[in-house]
Amino acid sequence: MTKLLFESLHKDTKIIANARFNNSKRLAKQTWWSLFSISAISITLILLTICENTSGLKFVEPILFSDLILRSWIFTTLSSIIILSLSIAISSARLDVQYEKMHDSAININRVSKQIEARKESNQNSLYLQSLNEYQKIISENPINHEDIDFLIAKAEVNKRNDLLYMWRKHISQYFCLIPYYLITFISISVIISILDQVVFKRC
Repeated sequence: MTKLLFESLHKDTKIIANARFNNSKRLAKQTWWSLFSISAISITLILLTICENTSGLKFVEPILFSDLILRSWIFTTLSSIIILSLSIAISSARLDVQYEKMHDSAININRVSKQIEARKESNQNSLYLQSLNEYQKIISENPINHEDIDFLIAKAEVNKRNDLLYMWRKHISQYFCLIPYYLITFISISVIISILDQVVFKRC
Protein backbone atom coordinates (compact mmCIF):
# COMPACT_ATOMS: atom_id res chain seq x y z
CA MET A 1 0.00 0.00 0.00
CA THR A 2 2.80 2.41 0.94
CA LYS A 3 4.57 1.62 -2.32
CA LEU A 4 1.49 2.61 -4.32
CA LEU A 5 1.17 5.83 -2.32
CA PHE A 6 4.85 6.53 -2.96
CA GLU A 7 4.40 6.04 -6.70
CA SER A 8 1.32 8.25 -6.71
CA LEU A 9 3.15 10.99 -4.79
CA HIS A 10 6.07 10.86 -7.21
CA LYS A 11 3.73 11.21 -10.17
CA ASP A 12 1.85 14.09 -8.52
CA THR A 13 5.02 16.03 -7.75
CA LYS A 14 6.30 15.52 -11.28
CA ILE A 15 3.06 16.83 -12.77
CA ILE A 16 2.94 19.86 -10.46
CA ALA A 17 6.60 20.70 -11.12
CA ASN A 18 6.02 20.53 -14.88
CA ALA A 19 2.84 22.58 -14.56
CA ARG A 20 4.66 25.34 -12.68
CA PHE A 21 7.56 25.32 -15.12
CA ASN A 22 5.04 25.71 -17.95
CA ASN A 23 3.30 28.54 -16.11
CA SER A 24 6.58 30.36 -15.47
CA LYS A 25 7.49 30.13 -19.16
CA ARG A 26 4.10 31.53 -20.11
CA LEU A 27 4.48 34.39 -17.62
CA ALA A 28 7.92 35.15 -19.04
CA LYS A 29 6.50 35.36 -22.56
CA GLN A 30 3.63 37.53 -21.38
CA THR A 31 6.08 39.88 -19.65
CA TRP A 32 8.27 40.12 -22.75
CA TRP A 33 5.39 40.74 -25.16
CA SER A 34 3.72 43.28 -22.88
CA LEU A 35 6.91 45.34 -22.67
CA PHE A 36 7.60 44.91 -26.39
CA SER A 37 4.11 46.02 -27.41
CA ILE A 38 4.29 49.09 -25.16
CA SER A 39 7.70 49.96 -26.64
CA ALA A 40 6.39 49.49 -30.18
CA ILE A 41 3.37 51.73 -29.76
CA SER A 42 5.46 54.34 -27.87
CA ILE A 43 7.97 54.49 -30.73
CA THR A 44 5.04 54.84 -33.14
CA LEU A 45 3.69 57.79 -31.18
CA ILE A 46 7.09 59.48 -31.15
CA LEU A 47 7.48 59.02 -34.90
CA LEU A 48 3.93 60.24 -35.50
CA THR A 49 4.49 63.38 -33.41
CA ILE A 50 7.69 64.20 -35.29
CA CYS A 51 6.02 63.74 -38.69
CA GLU A 52 2.98 65.79 -37.65
CA ASN A 53 5.22 68.74 -36.84
CA THR A 54 7.65 68.38 -39.75
CA SER A 55 5.53 67.04 -42.59
CA GLY A 56 2.01 68.03 -41.59
CA LEU A 57 0.86 64.42 -41.33
CA LYS A 58 -2.89 64.28 -40.64
CA PHE A 59 -3.95 60.67 -41.18
CA VAL A 60 -2.65 57.15 -40.48
CA GLU A 61 -3.71 53.65 -41.50
CA PRO A 62 -3.78 51.44 -38.36
CA ILE A 63 -4.40 48.18 -40.23
CA LEU A 64 -2.35 46.99 -43.18
CA PHE A 65 -4.11 46.04 -46.43
CA SER A 66 -7.31 47.85 -45.46
CA ASP A 67 -8.94 51.18 -46.27
CA LEU A 68 -9.37 52.17 -42.64
CA ILE A 69 -8.06 55.67 -42.03
CA LEU A 70 -7.85 57.54 -38.72
CA ARG A 71 -6.94 61.11 -37.99
CA SER A 72 -3.55 61.20 -36.34
CA TRP A 73 -4.85 62.92 -33.19
CA ILE A 74 -7.49 60.19 -32.73
CA PHE A 75 -4.83 57.48 -33.02
CA THR A 76 -2.59 59.38 -30.60
CA THR A 77 -5.39 59.63 -28.05
CA LEU A 78 -6.35 55.96 -28.34
CA SER A 79 -2.70 54.87 -28.15
CA SER A 80 -2.12 56.95 -25.03
CA ILE A 81 -5.11 55.29 -23.37
CA ILE A 82 -3.79 51.85 -24.36
CA ILE A 83 -0.33 52.60 -22.99
CA LEU A 84 -1.79 53.88 -19.72
CA SER A 85 -4.09 50.85 -19.36
CA LEU A 86 -1.31 48.37 -20.13
CA SER A 87 1.09 50.05 -17.75
CA ILE A 88 -1.44 49.91 -14.91
CA ALA A 89 -2.35 46.29 -15.69
CA ILE A 90 1.28 45.14 -15.82
CA SER A 91 2.13 47.02 -12.65
CA SER A 92 -0.86 45.53 -10.82
CA ALA A 93 -0.25 41.98 -12.07
CA ARG A 94 3.46 42.09 -11.18
CA LEU A 95 4.18 39.42 -13.78
CA ASP A 96 7.92 39.45 -13.16
CA VAL A 97 7.41 38.72 -9.45
CA GLN A 98 4.91 35.96 -10.23
CA TYR A 99 7.35 34.44 -12.71
CA GLU A 100 10.18 34.34 -10.18
CA LYS A 101 8.03 32.79 -7.46
CA MET A 102 6.54 30.23 -9.82
CA HIS A 103 9.95 29.30 -11.22
CA ASP A 104 11.49 28.91 -7.75
CA SER A 105 8.55 26.79 -6.62
CA ALA A 106 8.88 24.57 -9.70
CA ILE A 107 12.60 24.04 -9.03
CA ASN A 108 11.95 23.11 -5.39
CA ILE A 109 9.13 20.70 -6.25
CA ASN A 110 11.25 19.16 -9.00
CA ARG A 111 14.05 18.60 -6.47
CA VAL A 112 11.64 16.85 -4.10
CA SER A 113 10.26 14.81 -7.00
CA LYS A 114 13.74 13.53 -7.84
CA GLN A 115 14.31 12.66 -4.16
CA ILE A 116 11.04 10.74 -4.12
CA GLU A 117 12.03 8.91 -7.30
CA ALA A 118 15.37 7.91 -5.77
CA ARG A 119 13.68 6.72 -2.57
CA LYS A 120 11.10 4.79 -4.57
CA GLU A 121 13.76 3.00 -6.61
CA SER A 122 15.66 2.20 -3.40
CA ASN A 123 12.46 0.81 -1.83
CA GLN A 124 12.65 3.33 1.01
CA ASN A 125 8.89 3.26 1.48
CA SER A 126 9.22 4.21 5.13
CA LEU A 127 10.18 7.74 4.03
CA TYR A 128 6.78 8.35 2.44
CA LEU A 129 5.50 10.66 5.18
CA GLN A 130 8.74 12.63 5.18
CA SER A 131 8.52 13.08 1.40
CA LEU A 132 4.87 14.10 1.66
CA ASN A 133 5.68 16.70 4.33
CA GLU A 134 8.53 18.13 2.23
CA TYR A 135 6.20 18.47 -0.73
CA GLN A 136 3.37 20.03 1.27
CA LYS A 137 5.79 22.50 2.86
CA ILE A 138 6.84 23.84 -0.54
CA ILE A 139 3.21 24.15 -1.62
CA SER A 140 2.22 26.00 1.57
CA GLU A 141 5.19 28.38 1.33
CA ASN A 142 4.16 29.53 -2.16
CA PRO A 143 0.50 30.62 -2.36
CA ILE A 144 0.77 31.49 -6.09
CA ASN A 145 -0.65 28.57 -8.02
CA HIS A 146 -0.49 27.49 -11.64
CA GLU A 147 -3.59 27.51 -13.84
CA ASP A 148 -5.74 24.60 -15.00
CA ILE A 149 -4.29 24.64 -18.50
CA ASP A 150 -0.77 24.26 -17.08
CA PHE A 151 -1.90 21.23 -15.09
CA LEU A 152 -3.60 19.64 -18.12
CA ILE A 153 -0.53 20.16 -20.30
CA ALA A 154 1.80 18.78 -17.63
CA LYS A 155 -0.46 15.80 -16.95
CA ALA A 156 -0.53 14.90 -20.64
CA GLU A 157 3.27 15.20 -20.87
CA VAL A 158 3.91 13.04 -17.80
CA ASN A 159 1.42 10.42 -19.02
CA LYS A 160 2.89 10.73 -22.54
CA ARG A 161 -0.46 11.50 -24.15
CA ASN A 162 0.51 13.73 -27.03
CA ASP A 163 -2.89 13.81 -28.71
CA LEU A 164 -4.52 16.64 -30.67
CA LEU A 165 -6.03 18.16 -27.53
CA TYR A 166 -2.60 18.33 -25.93
CA MET A 167 -1.12 19.95 -29.06
CA TRP A 168 -3.95 22.51 -29.10
CA ARG A 169 -3.38 23.44 -25.46
CA LYS A 170 0.42 23.37 -25.66
CA HIS A 171 0.91 25.43 -28.80
CA ILE A 172 -2.25 27.53 -29.19
CA SER A 173 -4.82 27.96 -26.43
CA GLN A 174 -2.40 28.71 -23.58
CA TYR A 175 -1.18 31.73 -25.55
CA PHE A 176 -4.57 33.35 -26.07
CA CYS A 177 -3.59 35.86 -23.38
CA LEU A 178 -0.92 37.19 -25.76
CA ILE A 179 -3.39 38.14 -28.50
CA PRO A 180 -3.87 41.76 -27.27
CA TYR A 181 -0.09 42.27 -27.37
CA TYR A 182 0.11 40.78 -30.86
CA LEU A 183 -2.63 43.16 -32.02
CA ILE A 184 -0.95 46.21 -30.49
CA THR A 185 2.34 45.28 -32.13
CA PHE A 186 0.64 44.68 -35.49
CA ILE A 187 -1.16 48.04 -35.33
CA SER A 188 2.08 49.80 -34.38
CA ILE A 189 3.91 48.28 -37.36
CA SER A 190 0.98 49.16 -39.63
CA VAL A 191 1.04 52.81 -38.54
CA ILE A 192 4.83 53.03 -38.91
CA ILE A 193 4.55 51.71 -42.48
CA SER A 194 1.70 54.16 -43.12
CA ILE A 195 3.82 57.05 -41.87
CA LEU A 196 6.84 56.01 -43.94
CA ASP A 197 4.63 55.62 -47.01
CA GLN A 198 3.24 59.15 -46.66
CA VAL A 199 6.42 60.93 -45.63
CA VAL A 200 9.29 59.06 -47.25
CA PHE A 201 8.16 56.87 -50.12
CA LYS A 202 5.85 59.43 -51.75
CA ARG A 203 8.64 62.03 -51.76
CA CYS A 204 11.09 59.77 -53.54
